[in-house]
Amino acid sequence: MSYQLEISFRPVNELINSLHAYLCKSWYKRIDLGTSWPAEVQASLSPEVANRLDNTDIDLEWKLLHLLVYISPASNRVDDFLAWLKDLQLGELYAMLSPYMQTFPENMTAVSARLYALLSDWNEAYFRHIDPDILSRLQAETVEKPELQSLSAYEKAACLTNGLYFEPVKGLEKLILVPQYHFQPGNIIYSFGTLTICQYAARIELQTDEDEPTLQLYRLLRSLSEKSRLRILRFLRDEPKSFIEVVRHLGISKGITHDHISNLRSAGLLNAHVAGESISTYSLRLDRIQQVETELLFYLNNGSGISSFED
Repeated sequence: MSYQLEISFRPVNELINSLHAYLCKSWYKRIDLGTSWPAEVQASLSPEVANRLDNTDIDLEWKLLHLLVYISPASNRVDDFLAWLKDLQLGELYAMLSPYMQTFPENMTAVSARLYALLSDWNEAYFRHIDPDILSRLQAETVEKPELQSLSAYEKAACLTNGLYFEPVKGLEKLILVPQYHFQPGNIIYSFGTLTICQYAARIELQTDEDEPTLQLYRLLRSLSEKSRLRILRFLRDEPKSFIEVVRHLGISKGITHDHISNLRSAGLLNAHVAGESISTYSLRLDRIQQVETELLFYLNNGSGISSFED
C-alpha cells in the first residue's frame, strides 16, 4: 500500500495555526515562541475579542476548519478565504465535506458563521501584523529539496516532519503536509478517511543574536540531560515500542513518560509511527543522534546555528 504526498502552504493555514497556538494554553510552556508571546498578544486584544477567544475550545469545529481550508477554491489569500467562508451556502458546504466526513455539527450555518467571526477577529487583531518573513519562509518549504526527490512518500514525509512516519494504512490515499511556525515544535494531525492533513513544525527560527545557539540545538542537548530519557533511547534501540511498553519499562507514571517522549520527539531523537490520528509506536532516530557532535562543534567553531538539520 502507498499514498500520495502533497506539500502545501497558504497564508490562511498559518492564520489558523497561530490562533491554535494562542488557544492551546497547555502548550504555552512548550512552544518555541515562549510564554511571553501569548501574554503580549493578549495585551494587544480588545476586551471583547479576548473574551471571545477565552471561551473558544479546540474541538470538532476546529478539525472541520482545517478541512475547509483544503477544499476551499479561495484559499490563496486570507481575505478571499474569509469572504468565501462568510458566503458559503449550506448545501454547497455539505456537498464539499461529504467525501471526507460522515459526522457533522448540528447547526452548520451557525458553525460557519462562528468560525468566520473568530478568524476575522484574529486576522485583524494579530495575523495581519506578523513578520512577512514568516510566510515567505513557510512558502519556501513547499519547494521540493533535491536530496528528497528519490525518496518514497513515506520516507519523504518522515524527513520533512522530523520523524513522523505516516503508515500506509488501509484507506489512506493522500497525505497533505502543511509547514507551520507558531505551534513549533508541535505537530497537528487530522484524519478524514482517505485524507490525512498534518500541520508540521517547519523548524523556522527568526534568530537575531548570532552568539545564541538555535532552539533546535538547545532542545537537542537539553533533551539528553535526564536519565529517564536516556533509558528511553536505549530501550528503543532495537525495534519500535508502544507508549505502554515504554511506561512499563521506565516504571513511572504515564504523564511523566509522555513528557519525556514529547521532549525527545521535539528534539528529533525519536520517530513516531502514525496510523490515522494516533501514534502507534516510537523508534530510535540513530542518524539524528549521530549528528549531535557535529552540530555542537559547528556552533562552537562558528558561533551560530547548526550545519544541517536534514534527516
